[in-house]
Parts: sequence; C-alpha cells; structure tokens
Amino acid sequence: MFLLDTNIVSELSRKKPNRELLEWITHVREPLAISFSAVLEIQRGIENVSTHAPEKASGLRAWLSDILESDIIFLPMDAETARTYAVMTMVPALEFLWAPNPKAKRPKPGQDLAIAATAVRYGALLATANPSDFVRINDVFPLPGIYDPRTSTWHTASAEGDAPLASNRNERIQKSAVA
Repeated sequence: MFLLDTNIVSELSRKKPNRELLEWITHVREPLAISFSAVLEIQRGIENVSTHAPEKASGLRAWLSDILESDIIFLPMDAETARTYAVMTMVPALEFLWAPNPKAKRPKPGQDLAIAATAVRYGALLATANPSDFVRINDVFPLPGIYDPRTSTWHTASAEGDAPLASNRNERIQKSAVA
C-alpha cells in the first residue's frame, strides 16, 4: 500500500497535474491510502482559500469529497499511530516538522511526522513530492519506503525494490484529479 503525502494529493487538484504523477496514479498496482493528517492539511488549505475565493473553495471541497469517496483507503489516527507520533515529537532534531513556527504569518503545525507515524503503523510505502523531510525522519524511525512518483525515485529501500506498476485499480482517483 502507498500512503500519499499531502503534496501528492494536492497536486491532483491542479488544472494540469504533473504528468508523471498522473501516469503513476493510473497504473500503480498497490492500493493507495490517505491519512487523517493529509485530509486535515488539505481541508485547512481549502478553508484558507474560502476567505478570498469562496467559489474555488467550493470546487475544492467537492474535489476532496470525490477523493474520499473513491476507492482510496482512509487511514485514521488511531491510538497506536498517536503513540508512535508522540514518540517522534520527542526527538529534538525533528521538532521543526511538527512545532508551529511562531514567526510565520499563519503558524500551523506540520503534519509530516504524523504522516510518517501513519506509514510506520500501517507498514505503508510513502509517496511524496518532498522526500527530504521523510528521509530525515527515516534516519531515526525507519519507514517502509519513500518514493517520489514524479521522478520514479526511491529515497529508501522498499519492500518492492521498485515502483509497482500495472493495474488500473486507482482509475477513480485519477479521474477526480483531472475533473
């Protein structure tokens, strides 16, 4: 199973998503999953957009609903995931990944540690367009695999050793990306 990082799901909302990402989403053999944390980040972004572009936000809400109603697997923040996440937050070198930057115009907590905790909990390979933070997490908490589908690059060893491709199982997710 591939757990999609927020940036992968968000890319699918663009009018012209990354071509390599669409190709991968269309043909990946493994089931795709989205975490509580990615939904939180996306919904927060939609709410931010609604303050200045309500019509766009309405379209994004419908798009997110379509994603969540597709065959994508929703991975909740259960007790085991929360406990793993709590342990991760205690590592000083990873604090920047979850603690809000008080100097930011709109401070927000990062979700990469929570997404990593979800990947660990469910044994999911992580698909991300920003592997650097997850590679740092992997140095302390080994992840099942970190893969960038835009470049077809593994940033850690994976159980598969290669990006699984071939089926059209995720067609509904891909269709909602181009809708």
